[in-house]
Amino acid sequence: MAKMRVRFPTLVLLLGIVFLMAVSIGFAHGEKGVTKNHERPREREQEEHDPRQQPRPRQQEEQEREHRREDEHDREPSRGRSGIEESREEEREKRREPRREWEQEQQPQHGRRGEQEEEEERQSSRQRPQSRREEREQEQGSSSSSRRQSGHGRRQYHESREQREEGEQAQGSRSDSRRQRNPYHFSSERFQTLYKNRNGQIRVLERFDKRTNRLENLQNYRIVEFQSKPNTLILPKHSDADYIIVVLNGRATITIVNPDKRQAYNLQCGDALRLPAGTTSYILNPDDNQNLRVVKLAIPINNPGNFYDFYPSSTKDQQSYFNGFSRNTLEATFNTRYEEIQRVLLGYEDKQEDEEQRRGQEQSYQDEGVIVRVSQEQIQELRKHAQSSSGKGKPSESGPFNLRSNEPVYSNKFGNFYEITPDRNPQVQDLDISLTLIEISKGALLLPHYNSKAIFIVAVDEGEGNYELVGIRDQQRQQDEKEEEKEEVRRYSARLSQGDIFVIPAGHPISINASSNLRLLGFGINADQNQRNFLAGSEDNVIRHLDREVKQLTFPGSAEDVERLIKNQQQSYFANAQPQQQQQRENEGRRGIRGPISSILSGLY
Repeated sequence: MAKMRVRFPTLVLLLGIVFLMAVSIGFAHGEKGVTKNHERPREREQEEHDPRQQPRPRQQEEQEREHRREDEHDREPSRGRSGIEESREEEREKRREPRREWEQEQQPQHGRRGEQEEEEERQSSRQRPQSRREEREQEQGSSSSSRRQSGHGRRQYHESREQREEGEQAQGSRSDSRRQRNPYHFSSERFQTLYKNRNGQIRVLERFDKRTNRLENLQNYRIVEFQSKPNTLILPKHSDADYIIVVLNGRATITIVNPDKRQAYNLQCGDALRLPAGTTSYILNPDDNQNLRVVKLAIPINNPGNFYDFYPSSTKDQQSYFNGFSRNTLEATFNTRYEEIQRVLLGYEDKQEDEEQRRGQEQSYQDEGVIVRVSQEQIQELRKHAQSSSGKGKPSESGPFNLRSNEPVYSNKFGNFYEITPDRNPQVQDLDISLTLIEISKGALLLPHYNSKAIFIVAVDEGEGNYELVGIRDQQRQQDEKEEEKEEVRRYSARLSQGDIFVIPAGHPISINASSNLRLLGFGINADQNQRNFLAGSEDNVIRHLDREVKQLTFPGSAEDVERLIKNQQQSYFANAQPQQQQQRENEGRRGIRGPISSILSGLY
């Protein structure tokens, strides 16, 4: 009995220890579960803040909970949960369930999936258990879907903006393509600026052969335009290109410097001058009110299509060619110290030192660029020994000549056509270039014609109008691809305004219509023995001189009808662009002014 009394407390103590151990183990396990469950709300909060995450369906979360319980039960078979622990866990799950429902309700509406997608997801989850990798892939897919849906409004705005921009670009490309359909027309926007300041600018037109391969024979010809304000001077320079200079507006004084002499010429509107390559020259605008505009045809010497200007002075626009020599070469050349050469010819590289040298003086020409202002005293001195153009008569071999020096080759009340051919002027003879000046009155038409061998580069000097040029569509491509389709005639047309350039290929018929008084300057390339053939008019009409039998065989109408049609145009070279409308107005004038009732009735019918 005494032994049982001694063992009973020991047994109770052991049971108590076992109970305490069980309780402590259960409590520890409960804390672990609570910690895990507390981490879940944090993850949900991160998912709320992270737009890439998206809440998973409720059915999937329940399945995951069941899987976790089964895994924990399999990993701890010996521990066994008491009824108290299971009840505590169920209570915790019940407390967390409203939290989950509330968190799901707080998710943005655009981040949820549609009911159809959720139902498909439930069915797929019932059919097969998803692995962790599949779950992650599904989460990534859902997060990307959430990003797409959340950015839907923003993307709609960007897409609409991109559509507008694409529409504008398409419209611009269509306008560009319209311009590109006529490879022979160059608007004034096609010029590239070489130098520009407040006193004027120098521009060069893009290369003809870069626009289209149909103008490959013009690859060594460039158009340069020079504009300057009154009382300005373009600084001395020379170029590796031959120039033909034509004054289109204003007055100019050009000085040409050769190794043994210096010669100055006064130029006016319509004067032209040959400037050989390598010749140093400078151009003055002596007028007090009128701007100077000069167009030059450049023929490069070294590289086809490329030429360079060489200046002895350094400005903000370019360096002196003396800067290219070494210090020793310059000192030996001028027989003086380099510092003196730099001060006199090159200018100081250190701007602060240069400012100190020019302090208290007027603004230096180096600050203005290649086009500088000049005083009245300097203008008078520069023009003191200048000569004027030769005027009418035999042109000079070196001096300027005027495009109107001879009588026009074609003329009537609708226009005048002046031309200087290589055989009539020694300055352009070796270049095989002719110059034309065409004046078309408002409402007049230069009748259709073509040049036998010359390619003409035409600059619009003044006025507005339009032209129509006839060519063959893709003739070379058809020959290359050996197509048997007949050659299709194509019309190239364009509106003309001041500053535009267009090309007339040899053999291509053209007509020009003037909507205002129009003045055109033309440079004919390969002009020797060129013949101009008119297709209408009473004189120089090649169609008129066809044999009668050939007319009968060539045209659908009879020979009599063809001759009668040709004779309807009594003008030559230039004609009225709207003869029918003018005839109608004349007939109405003869009938007198109609009354208001007759005018209304005629308008109704």
